[in-house]
Amino acid sequence: MLPESNKVNTHKRSYNLNKNPYNDIRTNQINPIINLEETLPGKSTIHNLTNWANKLLLDSGIESSEDTIIKRFVNNVKRRLRRVPLQYITNHSEFMSLDFYVDERVLIPRPETEFLIDTVTKIALSSYNENEVFIVDIGVGSGNIAITLAKKIKNARIFAIDISPNAIEVAKFNAQRHNVMEKITFLCGDTFKPLKGLGLESKINFIVSNPPYISSDEFHFLQEEVKCFEPYTALVSGKDGLEAFKSIISDAKTWLKRNGFIVFEVADRQAQKVVQLIKDKRCFKNIDSIKDYQKIDRIVFAQMEDIRGQNCN
Repeated sequence: MLPESNKVNTHKRSYNLNKNPYNDIRTNQINPIINLEETLPGKSTIHNLTNWANKLLLDSGIESSEDTIIKRFVNNVKRRLRRVPLQYITNHSEFMSLDFYVDERVLIPRPETEFLIDTVTKIALSSYNENEVFIVDIGVGSGNIAITLAKKIKNARIFAIDISPNAIEVAKFNAQRHNVMEKITFLCGDTFKPLKGLGLESKINFIVSNPPYISSDEFHFLQEEVKCFEPYTALVSGKDGLEAFKSIISDAKTWLKRNGFIVFEVADRQAQKVVQLIKDKRCFKNIDSIKDYQKIDRIVFAQMEDIRGQNCN
């Protein structure tokens, strides 16, 4: 059992969501649940639901109306009416057919991140025949990227980094559930700092990250489910939403081996900005992007030059 999650900022503000300028999966979260506020209006909502649940359980042969199941059901309905994401209520989120424990310490995995997994997996399986493929995952969160790559790439050796010790705890729990702990080293710290002293300079095949990429201004337009319950530090990255990318790209050349790859998930209308940040380093080749299910440029990747020229900065 994991200890209870830390409280996060739940200050609510009123914004016109119809004017949301940021069309992105993090801002328009899709929850597989009906809109209870519209479907079950009125002050008697909880009372009616309790009676319905009681009848359902009695018809099933459960006698006590005070049964724990009813209490849990009613409590969960109340939480959802407060806009708590369903994944946090159930502590479950599916990602690429794998089940992950999630709570308010970590970002809820999104289907768009599957494109990052597919990109890394295809390159690794087609290009590397080495004994070990070294992968650094920056911003591990629930562990969905690191764990899925560990399952899909047989010879993967993964270093999973997060600045939040609470996120590391959740990711470790999920790694144990999926039997990949021996393939992943979990490190707590900021970007590449935890790697120092491990002798991994110029040895990494892949640097992967689904970093925070929402600007501080755009944060105010997010859905209630997102801005009131998901971790702020996993969502927001400075005034322009690019601070995390700049930090990772700046130091990537120290850790990537020749012809190694850097692979990012990015926001809508952000791909070209990240591509330009990579180009400005003059250390990378084969810079490209991949579209997601909505035809949005969602993944940006680049390959380290095999010979680092004098212009590489």
